[in-house]
Amino acid sequence: MEHTLDDIKRLGLDEKEARVYLAALELGNATMQELAEKSGVKRTSIYNFLDEMKQRKLLFEVKKNGKVYIQAGNPEVLVSQAEKQLKDLKESLPFLSGLYSEPVNKSKVKFFLGTESLKNLYKEIWKKGEPVYGYSDFEKMLETMDDKYMWDLADLRTKLGIPFYCIAKDGPKAQLVKAKDKVQKRVTKLVSGGAFETEINIYDKWVAIASFRKPYAGVIIEDVAIARTMKAIWQMLWNKI
Repeated sequence: MEHTLDDIKRLGLDEKEARVYLAALELGNATMQELAEKSGVKRTSIYNFLDEMKQRKLLFEVKKNGKVYIQAGNPEVLVSQAEKQLKDLKESLPFLSGLYSEPVNKSKVKFFLGTESLKNLYKEIWKKGEPVYGYSDFEKMLETMDDKYMWDLADLRTKLGIPFYCIAKDGPKAQLVKAKDKVQKRVTKLVSGGAFETEINIYDKWVAIASFRKPYAGVIIEDVAIARTMKAIWQMLWNKI
């Protein structure tokens, strides 16, 4: 019984509908009371889906001697309807595939607000353990952020063995940073002119952006296409310096 019930459910009926349909098949012609007793489904519940099953030609009402009996439709109807649903799904597949994108490729964005939150942004970068390719304005950064904390953060990155390749705006603080390149596992190329005021770090499939203008905000974007594009632009500039 249960094996047969499961087979019927696989063809698109829920538990109660399957029990009623199977009972109707076994009884031939049955009153609602007989159908309820045989299926174990209450009469009130059967009335809730009776019209739908009649529309699907799975159940029929037959009148005999002034009484109404329920009769099961041919089981081939179930198979036919299941095949039609499968055909409709296959026809919709190209459209559905166009809407679908792999979860791993879906963009994610994480926001950081305030100088304390920006410190966490850098920790998030180091967590990934990936080489970092960036644009930096050390004049603005060390003016905005706590100097000791930022030097400690650079030391932490060094201990983790994460290299940092940096294009930075030239200035006294940038010169100080560059002087520590060897001990802090960093390669810095300095450029004159331009107002960076922002640090952009690219690592694997992430791009982290930190703004050193009030209210001091940051964002980490996880998107393969964006990261690859930003890295390509960075690489072209790096090669020209």
